[in-house]
Amino acid sequence: MAAPVYDFLDAMMWSIVASGVLLGIAALRLHYKVSSDSIDEEQKNLATGLGVALGATGSYLFLTGIYIQFIHPYSSPYNILFGGVSSLGGLVVLSVAAAFFLRRGLQACSYFAFVLGLYLISDAYSIYKYSLTSDPFKSTLLYLAPAAALLLSVPALHIQNRWSRVVFAIFAFIFAGAWFYFAATTTPTHLG
Repeated sequence: MAAPVYDFLDAMMWSIVASGVLLGIAALRLHYKVSSDSIDEEQKNLATGLGVALGATGSYLFLTGIYIQFIHPYSSPYNILFGGVSSLGGLVVLSVAAAFFLRRGLQACSYFAFVLGLYLISDAYSIYKYSLTSDPFKSTLLYLAPAAALLLSVPALHIQNRWSRVVFAIFAFIFAGAWFYFAATTTPTHLG
């Protein structure tokens, strides 16, 4: 059975994949200075391009999350598990996009990301404990994957060590890969 017309979960999953890939690329490619909390000026084109792409995915995540919260306000955990996380995740990605445009301020974004990581851990625990999805174990892992990257954003942006950003990028690619698998297996069921 095809999904209803207001079901944004399919495209939301692909937006999460895109966000993870873009954040991983940014961590590996942008030259970030912890002391000044800034990106090298000569990389302004790359930072702006990543900002545009992240702004697009963040906007979609935020708007669909808000929409889901309004169509499922109190009927199920659906609005919290998908709407709440999507809208906050969209705001985190939008804040990173704005920081890329300004080429500074990523440390403040990491604090916001850290809190969202804690929220994802809380959701993952609830999903597993209360069996809130059709496959609680897989859903728990899908929520923990981006949570790890979000928590690692703090050391990645506060320690002048290239390896802390490499570790963050690895976890960003891991969560993008996990969500890619989930999205690729979900899309056919939403279309059929």
